[in-house]
Amino acid sequence: MFKHILLCSDGSDNALRAAHAAAEISKKFNGAVTALHVFHIPIVPANVMGAPGMDAGVYPPSEEFQNLVAKPTLEILKEAGVEFAGQHEIGYSPADVILRIAEETKPDLIVLGSRGVGAVQRFLLGSVSDRVSHHANCPVLIVR
Repeated sequence: MFKHILLCSDGSDNALRAAHAAAEISKKFNGAVTALHVFHIPIVPANVMGAPGMDAGVYPPSEEFQNLVAKPTLEILKEAGVEFAGQHEIGYSPADVILRIAEETKPDLIVLGSRGVGAVQRFLLGSVSDRVSHHANCPVLIVR
């Protein structure tokens, strides 16, 4: 049933709980997990760029930092003994990147942690888990 699971992790506590859930589901269905880490690059308004004291550019995180964030998630999958692969992506909208990767890889299930934002913030900004759950072409499990 769930032969390919797309696990989306940002290294947060809820994301690590999602990694445990993905590992258990993968073991149950003898599946494989793709652990996707999307590193968000904030959009900086043009009038802020180059302002005194502001960096004139927005840089993606270093490969060393990306590996450091991914390490706990990958260790959970390794300890569970499931087949997995890690993948790093960088983008302005983590939800859009997740949806693009899901469209490309066609997982049977997407697993991600809930960010735990309040109702007002969720209304104003939305959340990654909300957007993914509404636009994915497969089931989505949101772990708290």
